[in-house]
Amino acid sequence: MRVHELFKDYTKTIDGEMCYFAGLPGYPRNFSRDTLIAGIIAADRHLLDNQLTMSSRHQGTKYDPLTGEEPGKIHHEWEGVIVRDPYYTTYNACDTTGLYLTGLEILEQLGGASSETVESRRKNIESALDYIQDHTRNGIFWEYPPEGSTNYSLRVTNWKDSVLPIGPEKVEPRYPASYAIAHFQNARGVLAAGNLLDSNELRQSAHDMFVKGIGKFIVDRTFIVMEDNDGNLEQSSSDELHSLAYIPKTYRDQLPLDAIRQRADSLITDAGIACTPADISAKLTDTYHGNVVWMFEQALIHYGASKFGMNDVADITKRCIPHIGSGQELVDVLPTIQPRGNGRQLWSVAAKIYFSDEPSLRQTDLL
Repeated sequence: MRVHELFKDYTKTIDGEMCYFAGLPGYPRNFSRDTLIAGIIAADRHLLDNQLTMSSRHQGTKYDPLTGEEPGKIHHEWEGVIVRDPYYTTYNACDTTGLYLTGLEILEQLGGASSETVESRRKNIESALDYIQDHTRNGIFWEYPPEGSTNYSLRVTNWKDSVLPIGPEKVEPRYPASYAIAHFQNARGVLAAGNLLDSNELRQSAHDMFVKGIGKFIVDRTFIVMEDNDGNLEQSSSDELHSLAYIPKTYRDQLPLDAIRQRADSLITDAGIACTPADISAKLTDTYHGNVVWMFEQALIHYGASKFGMNDVADITKRCIPHIGSGQELVDVLPTIQPRGNGRQLWSVAAKIYFSDEPSLRQTDLL
């Protein structure tokens, strides 16, 4: 397997092994989430295989309140940094473990993982499943820090890891918390493990998670971004459209597609689908995931919207194409479209491939 020409500038060496970093200038470290999602979007065997090896090597083995490590948990950032002393960001992600399992299944479907490779990672798969199942109650995935800590270094541990989309009065959850997007990513991970291990029991567990998740988070009346000890956070969010990428199309009849489409209206911009409605974004102390458009997310929203026949929403995501450039991370959209964040971002390059004529997730039924 060869490194794709567009990804060559994103390689580095850690502990004598080549891996990928997330972006420059801000993120010159290895992030499991970024690389696994980039590999999935671009359907790139080398990205997936390389990151699966990296993530397996650093998979959690113990409970550590300072780093967020738990047995089976896949790292967020290697090496972690301190955002809030004394806590490190190393294992500050509740979605990477599900993405790890999904990435392994997709690698196998792309012809990059033989049965021997899957068997060699059986312990990693089983450990990842233990982590997800330990955090699942009545079919819903719940996030909370390891014993000995009341929080993580990061305020939010799904991909929108800046602040909660509420306002200055609350920037992080009161744990335990259940994020819709992370729930569906972990459900898809359990399904992937069921397929890899040919386990009907795991497939049934995944089915239960999808059914319970749709019934809890994606209903006709509203979308629930998250629930924590303070209750539900209900608002329009790109998380709803993004989640569709991970939900199998067999659940189409359970999804209120007309309501989903209507809720998307407040997120439509000239550059694509924004993370958060403008009126809510205006209240946030950090708008990194506010009324802005992320390039990688447009690819996954396009994929999910296309899967469920919302072609008008899928077409809106293509508005990001002129703004990706060499890998632009995200753009502000008000009052005008302006680049923001890293000018070179790994998963943005993957989105560029996705929206091109090159083979990618776009031409497949891999998710």
